[in-house]
Amino acid sequence: MLWIVSFLALYLLGLIGIAWISLHPIRTPNYISPAAFDAPQQDIEFESEGNILRGWWLEAPESKSVIIFAHGYLMNKCELTPEAVQLWKRGASCMVFDHRAQGRSDGCKCGFGYSERVDIAAAVREAKRRKPGAKIGLVGSSMGSAAIAFAVSEDPELADAVVLDSCYSRFPSASLGWWRFLGGKPLLVVMAPTVVVAAPIAGFNPFQVDVAKSLKLQSKVPMLFLHGDRDNLALPSEGQRNFDAYGGPKQMVWFEGCRHSEGRWEQPDKYRKVVREFFETYGLI
Repeated sequence: MLWIVSFLALYLLGLIGIAWISLHPIRTPNYISPAAFDAPQQDIEFESEGNILRGWWLEAPESKSVIIFAHGYLMNKCELTPEAVQLWKRGASCMVFDHRAQGRSDGCKCGFGYSERVDIAAAVREAKRRKPGAKIGLVGSSMGSAAIAFAVSEDPELADAVVLDSCYSRFPSASLGWWRFLGGKPLLVVMAPTVVVAAPIAGFNPFQVDVAKSLKLQSKVPMLFLHGDRDNLALPSEGQRNFDAYGGPKQMVWFEGCRHSEGRWEQPDKYRKVVREFFETYGLI
């Protein structure tokens, strides 16, 4: 009996430790930049809930729009820099930045998109300060997509058009998907309770974090949903759930044979074409 209690105690401690590490992620170093693509690169800083967030600004002097990019979990501003350069070439000013607790921004705890919704609002304020009157576009990847969805649901005035790539729908499903993504079903089973023990550390109830439910709150902003039909982290059914929940102008594009956030890597021509045409439709480029 003692060994069973000891095993369960160690298992619980292990789950708590993994939950803490997950909420205090390792920081990915910069590995690419706008300047590497011969694009302008200006270091920027702005504040979000007491954290200084850092990023790069790509100025297009004649632009009347700003497109802001929000990266995924365990990533940084470099993740979507190539896409920012592509839209800068089309005449839009662009911003890529590091969310709290990631890249070179301040903070030590991430919220897997829920807390980062405040970072999105702060980034939009900074963009509007730099380009008064500009139209605002938002592009997210994975966690960044969730952050955008939550932010825009709270304040539809933040953006004129939104791209959500590989967005999870329910946080518990995303948590299970993460373990499935890393180690398949065996790891998923072992790590499933992590989402429960993480709640006190996270500071919010993960079972109430629901992108689709948030998207139902507004129907003003045009949204482009992108998803791989073999995504084993944010399952295709989760992407469809988000799309079905949204009542505003919307479009869904599936990337055949692609897993999580792979569309822009595996099918870059298709990805860039649909994003470009979407922003063209709503007058951002």
